[in-house]
Amino acid sequence: MNRQTRWSRKTGAVVAGVVLGGTVLLALIGPWLAPHLPGAVVDMPYAPSGGAAPLGTDHLGADVLSRFLAGGRMLVLLALGALSVAYVLGAAAGMLAALRGGAVDAMVLRMVDVLLGLPSFLLLSVVVVAVGRGTGGVAAATAVVLFPEIVRVVRAAALQALQHDYVEVAVARGERTGYVLVREVLPNLVPVLAADAGVRFVGAAFTVATASFLGYGVQPPAADWGLMILENRDGLALQPLAVVVPALGILVLLLSANLLIDVALSGRLLPARRRGVTSRVRGGGHDADDADVRGGDVALRIEDLTVEAGEGTRVLDAVGLELRRGRILALLGPSGSGKTTLALAAFGELRPGLTLRAGSVQLAGRSVLGMGGRALRRLRARHAAYVPQDPRTSLAATLRVSDHVGEFLRARGIPRERRTERIREALRAARLPDDDAFLRRRPHELSGGQRQRVALAAALAHRPDLLVLDEPASALDPVTAAGLLADLGRIRADGGPAVVLIAHDLAQVASVADEVAVLDRGRIVEHGPVEQVLAQPVSEPARRLVVAARTAAAPRRSGTAGAGAGAGPAGDGVLTLRGLRARRGARTVLDGIDLSVQPGGCLTVVGPSGGGKTTLLRCLAGLHPAWEGELSLKGDGVARGVRGRSREQLRLVQLVPQDPYDSLNPRHRVESIIARPLRLFRPELTADARRAQVHLMLERVGLDGAHGALRPDQLSGGQRQRVALARALAADPAVLLCDEATSALDAPTAATVLALLDELRRDLGLALIVVTHDMTVPVRLGGDLAVLADGRIRESGPVDAVFADPRDPLTSQLLAAVPALPAQVTAQEERTR
Repeated sequence: MNRQTRWSRKTGAVVAGVVLGGTVLLALIGPWLAPHLPGAVVDMPYAPSGGAAPLGTDHLGADVLSRFLAGGRMLVLLALGALSVAYVLGAAAGMLAALRGGAVDAMVLRMVDVLLGLPSFLLLSVVVVAVGRGTGGVAAATAVVLFPEIVRVVRAAALQALQHDYVEVAVARGERTGYVLVREVLPNLVPVLAADAGVRFVGAAFTVATASFLGYGVQPPAADWGLMILENRDGLALQPLAVVVPALGILVLLLSANLLIDVALSGRLLPARRRGVTSRVRGGGHDADDADVRGGDVALRIEDLTVEAGEGTRVLDAVGLELRRGRILALLGPSGSGKTTLALAAFGELRPGLTLRAGSVQLAGRSVLGMGGRALRRLRARHAAYVPQDPRTSLAATLRVSDHVGEFLRARGIPRERRTERIREALRAARLPDDDAFLRRRPHELSGGQRQRVALAAALAHRPDLLVLDEPASALDPVTAAGLLADLGRIRADGGPAVVLIAHDLAQVASVADEVAVLDRGRIVEHGPVEQVLAQPVSEPARRLVVAARTAAAPRRSGTAGAGAGAGPAGDGVLTLRGLRARRGARTVLDGIDLSVQPGGCLTVVGPSGGGKTTLLRCLAGLHPAWEGELSLKGDGVARGVRGRSREQLRLVQLVPQDPYDSLNPRHRVESIIARPLRLFRPELTADARRAQVHLMLERVGLDGAHGALRPDQLSGGQRQRVALARALAADPAVLLCDEATSALDAPTAATVLALLDELRRDLGLALIVVTHDMTVPVRLGGDLAVLADGRIRESGPVDAVFADPRDPLTSQLLAAVPALPAQVTAQEERTR
């Protein structure tokens, strides 16, 4: 967005806001400014302007100006009142339908369908007749007209909000419906509802004005803009101001509100489109001027790039990189180090709130920072591509494989007759089938690995110079991740593009990367060939990554490392599960699952994506009640769903979600987050006692009391995961369910969190059930290991025994996929020993 566009949009917002504010203010204080009472007769009917009636008189001889000034207040107040009632009822119904689902959801939606099926005019008339004419009837009718659409908007937003991990944690903790809706869901709907309320206000004001025009609203001699139009329409030719003035008042009110909403929404959405360099970085179209843009073999050159975020805080500090075609650069660093900002800068993007202070970025020989939007899109369309992190959301749900890849080629300007062969070529390059049946598949018919490969094929289809992959293997199981990284190595060998591989696990990318750059606090603290960085790291952040990489490679070289005491999938313990058979719809996703864990024990569940690991944890937490079998806690039977469990049983089992960036409600402070389980399970505690317990929990997970005053967005990824652990510990549980607790963390932070989990189970006697696709986790935690695939436990036993002598082929594949350091680095490490 150029400066002139931003200035004109800002000016439009100011003008629209001033006009709307002035109109509303005039409507509210108008009765006090009126020179006469609204019903006072000052002259003959339809008298012209002049004397005691500056705008003339109406059909009864009353002053038009006085009635106009007095008539806007009721319109505005009725619109706001009806809108408020509609939102209170609609938000409650929408959130309840989203949370409860099933019969409640169906009943609410059918009621909404009936109301939406009636024309607004007919619905308005029916409600007014039922309630009665006057302000009360119009307010009720307007609320009923607005209600069904608000329910649908709130329900859709609530369904999205309910997918957050912090909502599931609250439900698994046994929170009441009211708490979940008001404290966890509603605060995060406020931005959406605020934007929607502006649109609804226009509709409410129009509906109230229409009702008044029809004679349903305030009755004579009271003043109302809509009623003035109704009363004086027959005298339009004699005294047009009696109709035109109130009509202009309604028009200015609605038009200024509409303009302000349009400017506000466009101003909010446009930066989001600019900030989100997702798969749409392909841009649109190209021309001859772009055809010859090449920077030799250099695909990306960044020189002295400095980016700041308010008050001089440097997000990137004098960063310099040069990457040639056919080379893979692994970009590593802790959370918040600037990896994403640097990757976005390669596409000429800076997120809102960031300011470029110095430096330059060249993509294929062209400077991209400051380039106009259209030229930048053309440049990226030809020379750049991006593969997002999560394979579950990287593809449009409604597009077939051929359509998704073809969309990239269409945007690149490839003729239709050449697209099919280019699509098949791209799929083959990503080691995917290229037959017609596969081309017709939609994302839900693909595995996680296939989705990520389709995203890779789409990115490679137009043969870019630069490919950026944002942690492409973090959501994949070890076998699938190893295959994807092997594909990258093969694409590089075939003369592929320059690749920036954002990762947090050096061991995983060491075998495929040519060079490594380590970011820390916005600076590149280490940069060089991967073998050199692994063998002789210079900076402390690089040393931590190398130590974590060698630990990750240890299971491949030593099958007994890190084994510890624990309980396995047999016998009686603090938690015992027998004969679990879980369904999702008509499909069986888990079958014949038996497991048990002792106090202080640890059971790690590994396996490929889609094998049922997360579903298993959800069954244990009561979040997936569609299962059969026997579950017991400390010898007592436990109901399948949360609602059937006692408060004590809910306390004994606590869930730590996968994503530390989604497990904490961004609207609450850390102290409030940790204090909630204390309020629920220990209501006898005073406020001071709760605060002391919160500080104790923070200290137990390695944080201090000062963190209690912070919000989640002020914490690093590792700190957020520690807060999630503290929240779970506040309930004093017997069993901790950890769902991929380290998958979103960089390797050193993940190692710290795992050490904390191991310390907690040993010191507090906590039983751990840990789901992961990282094979280094069971090595670090010890205990027992269960390999889950296709809904069944394929192999189980003590960690050291399974690693030393795997009996199932899948276990062997998982162990073989554990990343190994390059051979020369391993040999040097052995010589050093």
